[in-house]
Amino acid sequence: MDTLSSAPRTVRRDARVALTLASVIALAVFLIDALTPLDIAIAVLYVVVVLLVASTGNRPSTVATAWGCVALTLAGFVLSHDVNYSNAAVARCVVSLLAIATTSVLTLRNLTATTTLHEQLELLDLAHDAIVAYDMNERVTFWNRGAEALYGWSAQEAMGQPIHRLTQTAFPVPFAQIRQELLRSGRWDGELERVRHDGSAVVISSRLALWRDEKGTPRAVLATSNDITARKRMEAELQRQREELRNTIDAIPGMVWSSSSDGRLTFINRRWNDMGVTLGEGNTDVWPTIVHPSDLTKMQQDWRTAIDTGASFENVSRIRGSDGVYRWMHIGAEPLRDSTGAICRWYGVNTDIEERKQAEQALERSEAFLLDAQRLSRTGSIAMRLPDGDMWWSDEAYRIFDYARDVVPSMELILARTHPDDLAIVQGAYRQSIGGAMHVDVEHRLAMPDGSVKYVHYVAHLAVPAAEGIEYVGALMDVTETKRAQEALARSTAELAHVTRITMLGELAASIAHEVTQPIAAIVTCGDAALRWLNRPSPELAEAQQSIAQMIRDAKRASDVIRRIRAMAKKHDSLPATLDLDEIVGESVELVRRELERHRVEVQVDLATPTPVVCCDRVQLQQVLINLLMNGAQAMSEVNGPRRLSIATRRFDARHAQVIVQDSGMGIREDNASRLFDAFFTTKAEGMGMGLSICRSIVEAHGGRIWAESPEEGGARLQFVLPVGETCDEQ
Repeated sequence: MDTLSSAPRTVRRDARVALTLASVIALAVFLIDALTPLDIAIAVLYVVVVLLVASTGNRPSTVATAWGCVALTLAGFVLSHDVNYSNAAVARCVVSLLAIATTSVLTLRNLTATTTLHEQLELLDLAHDAIVAYDMNERVTFWNRGAEALYGWSAQEAMGQPIHRLTQTAFPVPFAQIRQELLRSGRWDGELERVRHDGSAVVISSRLALWRDEKGTPRAVLATSNDITARKRMEAELQRQREELRNTIDAIPGMVWSSSSDGRLTFINRRWNDMGVTLGEGNTDVWPTIVHPSDLTKMQQDWRTAIDTGASFENVSRIRGSDGVYRWMHIGAEPLRDSTGAICRWYGVNTDIEERKQAEQALERSEAFLLDAQRLSRTGSIAMRLPDGDMWWSDEAYRIFDYARDVVPSMELILARTHPDDLAIVQGAYRQSIGGAMHVDVEHRLAMPDGSVKYVHYVAHLAVPAAEGIEYVGALMDVTETKRAQEALARSTAELAHVTRITMLGELAASIAHEVTQPIAAIVTCGDAALRWLNRPSPELAEAQQSIAQMIRDAKRASDVIRRIRAMAKKHDSLPATLDLDEIVGESVELVRRELERHRVEVQVDLATPTPVVCCDRVQLQQVLINLLMNGAQAMSEVNGPRRLSIATRRFDARHAQVIVQDSGMGIREDNASRLFDAFFTTKAEGMGMGLSICRSIVEAHGGRIWAESPEEGGARLQFVLPVGETCDEQ
């Protein structure tokens, strides 16, 4: 910039010097021509004045100077001669005027040409391109402002310098090849790398033109160049982005593709190549070679419809891989439109959904199996989110509640179907759910629109932590038939237990008769004694009163025996109550004592202190105890030694009491231990195999359990536990 700004100042300074010198010369010539008697054409020197003024390049000043020199010449001629002009003087004056005129004309013509050339050079300087001219020795002869801006050297610095050495030019091909092409065709264009004045590299697009003289001799080279460094950087960045995009597309786990507006494939990524598909020339319809024949027709129809309508394309088909195996894929494509809305291109991707398809098929099978399983087992699924109460029912749940499939599940619908007597149970379970209970387990009844009653069992567990909301997943089982079967089984068991008790009473007939006849005989004896005491001359009233009291006692004893026998023989529903376990054990032993004595069995009774209080039906508990005592006595029928039968009561734990019956018989064989309580299993020749099975049913129905052991000392130990009296209300 300093060089460019100093150039006008230099020109203006040179112009002032030229004008001053021209003025001095003009004055000197005029003085010499007008005041000296020299007979020479001194006025011819005015030509120097015109040339000096013309050197400033100012055309108006040059014209004015030319006319001024003419005027000075004439003035000097007049002042230096009198009225008699000699021919020589006139000739000298004419010669001077012709010289001035000729010089002025030629100078003005040269100024016009110079002005035109300067204007052309100014135009070249206005060009944004760098314009450089250099001779055949590569030395710079012209350097415009564009070159100064591009390379950083001023014209003064560049003039005469070897262009390629100055800019450290790097050629794309050997320089000799470029020079040969330039001399052959007169032109060359290409890209060059050069170094600017500040040391930075620049890439230029250069166009060379060779100038020859009229003889055809190469004289100079005109080079026009423009900076393409930014463009090259953008192209390199664009290429990098293209490669990155291509690598990204190749890395996509899908078959990416594009097609023309009419559906012809134009691009496929590497995933296609991995599957053995290449897009060769003319090979734009590869679909028939990779799509499963069963899916091809539908796929082509969907593709043609998308092309015709311009809608998004979606299809699911099986596509063959390089290994020949077909895999399910989702084929999708979207159109690219121009500003007018016309489709320019389609872009698509094929996504492998083989695992998802298999999972969907497995899910469909699982759902079908679940529906069948729920239908066969009469079990429905219920999901519930709290506190908003949103619900989801399976088809089987709708069937159980007898609601149409289009109704929205809700707690109100469940309560509408709930039996009025069980509303409190269902509402309590709902309150447990709202409270975030981990498990919910209730049984209740449903009152159906047709008047029938269903029994259902609902179990659910908390599926989502409370921090994310309360959600339960549960199962609703229709247990109506199970309940009815259980009731029928209970009735059958009760009938069988009743029959067993009657049978047992038959077996205990001798003991019962003894228990009844003994107090009756005592009553007769006491009656006879009372009559004798009263028939004496002096009646012994005190003795008679004692005999009568004994009669009343024995009568009550006989009555209690008959009452107990009638209770065992009577058919009635189970009525659990809080009972004294030791008392029941004592009564049972008394009922079978005669039978035990007949079998020569020594009974040992060990009752707990304090006496346990159990929750049980009196008659059924007596039936269990008598059955175990009689089984123990019969198990010792073949024992030659002492026959001992012990019965004990214990406190098993805080909630249960225990009864232990142990004999000294042959014990329990190992192969019979697992079947001892099975129905119809017996080791007796004349047994039915129902005694212990009924005992297990009775004990388990009262919330207890029964089992058998073989103690080390021999014999068999049968024991059972029952809930204590404090838990009777909970059963």
